[in-house]
Amino acid sequence: MVAMTTNNQYMLYYICAMHTYWFISVYVFMRVLSSWNEQPKRMALKFFAYFIFNALIFDVPHVADTVFLPFWPVLSYKDSLHEWKFRAGLDHYATLVGMLCAYNYPHFERFIKYIDQKHIDPRDFKITVAIKVMTVGVLCMLILVWYDALMFRDKFEYNLYHPYTSWFPIISFIFVRNIFPVFRTHHIGLFAWLGKVTLETYISQLHIYMQYNATKTIVYIAGYPLMNFVVASLIYLFVSHQLFKLTTEFSAYLLPKDMKKVMCNFIGVVLVFALYFCLAFLLRDSGVL
Repeated sequence: MVAMTTNNQYMLYYICAMHTYWFISVYVFMRVLSSWNEQPKRMALKFFAYFIFNALIFDVPHVADTVFLPFWPVLSYKDSLHEWKFRAGLDHYATLVGMLCAYNYPHFERFIKYIDQKHIDPRDFKITVAIKVMTVGVLCMLILVWYDALMFRDKFEYNLYHPYTSWFPIISFIFVRNIFPVFRTHHIGLFAWLGKVTLETYISQLHIYMQYNATKTIVYIAGYPLMNFVVASLIYLFVSHQLFKLTTEFSAYLLPKDMKKVMCNFIGVVLVFALYFCLAFLLRDSGVL
């Protein structure tokens, strides 16, 4: 609806297409041979198959062009699939890493509980502290190596390595944060709130902070950049939250639990859109628009 309102191509908001594609791929991954999901060895085969699937599409030249060609009307931008291939390919292993983390979370939780229990026992206190310090030290050293090896490269060279390395500092941060109880029992409320509306904040930034396809900044108060940023941010957060509420309500309307209602609501939405498209064409042909 934002794309139609602003007369932009859908792929300008590529994050929506990416959310949809990766959601569907994860759903298919878990749904096919779902009886294997409780069997670690067979699940390992499914993970390997998912890795091969993504590697073939995004790492083998020209495969992505063939796979996504049927979705050209949605995924093309300026008569090309380049934007979609670049954006989707930039993090094409992130979803796999996320699934591996989710699947192995129970093991990680047991490890954390084991260390915490050892920490309580005075006899094991030093051993526990040594394990935590060594773990954090090794991760910090590896992050420094990652930073030194990659972060000083130019944009185009860095992009080549990003799909295979972007997950490492994130996983390291999560591990370090959770290994100490004092860290994992606190969080920043603002970040938690923003995490719920990330899709809406991405869409909003293109029209509240920026304009002309994100090439220029909107000026609300000329000559006062900090005040301009404050005003823009207040509008930005408000609009993002309202878009989130609208998205939630639309989702509940379009996808209720009753499948009969799903079809009725879908037909109703199609009729409403058809009516407004007809009205728009009539107004344009009559010279009003």
